[in-house]
Amino acid sequence: MAKVSRRTRNYPQTPKNTNIPLTIFKGVAISITVSLICAVCLSLISLISDSKFIDNYIEYIMVAVTMTSIFVGSAYATKQTASKGLLIGCTVGIIYVLFSMGVGLELGQEQVSWLMLGNKFAAGSLAGALGGFIGVNL
Repeated sequence: MAKVSRRTRNYPQTPKNTNIPLTIFKGVAISITVSLICAVCLSLISLISDSKFIDNYIEYIMVAVTMTSIFVGSAYATKQTASKGLLIGCTVGIIYVLFSMGVGLELGQEQVSWLMLGNKFAAGSLAGALGGFIGVNL
């Protein structure tokens, strides 16, 4: 005779944080903080050393820092809510790009093309979506 086993699954309790705008703001703040810390570290390394590597590839390094910071911020935000990962992650990425473009336009006097703007929004929202997807599953 077969024995019936009724196991209950122990799913982790989802956090009670349902204030999504506040969570998105915290994710953007963490993204900006990570970017500032990495930028300060890169500038200190550039000042201390005579390495031409950082000087030659600084724009590519900063793109990697930007994508990493968006990823970290959106993963943090979606881990707090444990739901709507893609939506929250994309929102964190887009708000971060809007903030960084605003600061960049204020500090520099460069022309902005639609192609560059679209590229930054696409990369930011994709990095945020990936971070949101992973943040929900953490």
